[in-house]
Amino acid sequence: MVICFFGDSLVNGTGDSACLGWAGRICVPLMASGRTLTYYNLGVRKQATREILPRWEGEFEQRRLEGFESRLVFAFGTADTAILDGRRHVPLDETRDNAHAILSRATGLAPVLFVGPPPVADESHTARNREINSVLGTVCAELGVPYLDVFSRLAASDGYLQDVRRNDGVHPTGFGYGLISEMVSGWPGWQEWFV
Repeated sequence: MVICFFGDSLVNGTGDSACLGWAGRICVPLMASGRTLTYYNLGVRKQATREILPRWEGEFEQRRLEGFESRLVFAFGTADTAILDGRRHVPLDETRDNAHAILSRATGLAPVLFVGPPPVADESHTARNREINSVLGTVCAELGVPYLDVFSRLAASDGYLQDVRRNDGVHPTGFGYGLISEMVSGWPGWQEWFV
């Protein structure tokens, strides 16, 4: 199986000294169990949906392997909601349209999962992430894409938020990525791929 993870720095694992992030951590036990797996982390720091939209399909096509099943995992939103030059990096309507375009195309190519954005240290940025979490969940529901809301659980986790605050205010360390990986690993949407 070939699994491609697309998104921003929170997919990339920025801030994790082990260089695994949550995406690497959920693949480690699969490899250890003897599964044949090719894993691509295609998270790019500071990329929002307007940057992911034009690149993801070409990058996926380059990584498909004949005779192997392909899977796609998307996780984005925090870069869209960042404030750059005094304004939101990507307006909410554009994020919705970009997400719909990405996911509607992706579902025609391979099974797809979506992992929602987490909270961050800044309260106003977290409020924007809460809003986009709801919007992305709705887009996924419309398209039949399983959606994992990590925001709600992590917003209630003092440990996660302390980890983010101790780091750079946006990215957790290995501890926080470990919490996300536990949520994804225990998610039926993920588990059903390996039954």
